[in-house]
Amino acid sequence: MSLVTGALTHVAMEALTIVIGPLVEDARDALSDAAQDAIRSKVAGKMSIEEWANIVSQGADMVKERVINESNLQFVGGKLKLAVVEKNLKKVTVSFQLYFIDELEKWQIATAETDIPISKFTDDALNELRTSGEILFEVE
Repeated sequence: MSLVTGALTHVAMEALTIVIGPLVEDARDALSDAAQDAIRSKVAGKMSIEEWANIVSQGADMVKERVINESNLQFVGGKLKLAVVEKNLKKVTVSFQLYFIDELEKWQIATAETDIPISKFTDDALNELRTSGEILFEVE
């Protein structure tokens, strides 16, 4: 497991209810730590949309597995999003939302987001983000 994936797993969750509440701080910190690790990495350099999506997706998958294993929630689906921060054109927001349902059919959500400097994206990735505003991926 890479440092980035481990960090994403550690912090990438916010909960709407107490069921996954204890994982909230860990999830938020993990996403932020993973992004910072990737930014500091000499290997990372500038990455494509797909490379950033893969980093965030790995963390989201680990959060999903942790919630399923530590609660009675069933995973329903999720989204991963990369979006240009409109008020600050020097950053891209990367985030994910994971949707779960409990045995009483109440919905739960785990979310996390962080900002990445545009200097860590390839020119092609930035052009795609500026053209579309945001790029969405499904989390299965």
